[in-house]
Amino acid sequence: MAKTEWDYLASLGQKGFRISKEDVRKIIEILPTQFKRHLVDHGVEQKKTTALSTKFRDAGRRSAPYAAFSKKVPGRPQDGADGNRINRWLLPEEHKYYADEMTATLVEIKYFLQTLSMLNAPEVSNTNFQSAFEWLTGHVVKPGNYFDPITLLPIDFDDFLANPRQITSGHLFPLDRGGKHEPSNTFLMTRESNMLQGNNTLPELLEMIEGISKRHRSFKR
Repeated sequence: MAKTEWDYLASLGQKGFRISKEDVRKIIEILPTQFKRHLVDHGVEQKKTTALSTKFRDAGRRSAPYAAFSKKVPGRPQDGADGNRINRWLLPEEHKYYADEMTATLVEIKYFLQTLSMLNAPEVSNTNFQSAFEWLTGHVVKPGNYFDPITLLPIDFDDFLANPRQITSGHLFPLDRGGKHEPSNTFLMTRESNMLQGNNTLPELLEMIEGISKRHRSFKR
């Protein structure tokens, strides 16, 4: 049987935590193209696949707007129109958006794998690929295996495709609180979950919700 790109990706992923920077560079060179081709083969419009790939790049290897003010209009907050995203490893190491190249790239790879694991995502039938990245994702890459990290409800691929802005990248330990942009701390989640979490860590959020629930159960009207 001829080897496929999925097999090659699987061979790199199977290295697990022994994976090298060069291996990671090869994965991110191939995976976005394979991802988009796979979705198109299952009836997804090309422009929608490109939108997802761009979203993952901007949330993975690239930083959010990293300066307080616009380079174009003095005093105005920076936004995407300023072209102010930058590869995270080019930022000072003390910057909250900083991540080295390998770490930031693994985050981006994880976003592709999480999407392929969403409910109703078109399945990649290559079993070697499905299991090769469990060390990175925490699960086999099969539809229905990915859950919002806040609500623990499945995220529906069709909903994500229809409105990509409703799914955001989030950090369970917020960057503003000293959290790092690294695979163990980064997850795709719904916008509602991200807003609910705010700048809380997950334990803080759960404690707050538990407190609210207890007070409502005991409150006498």
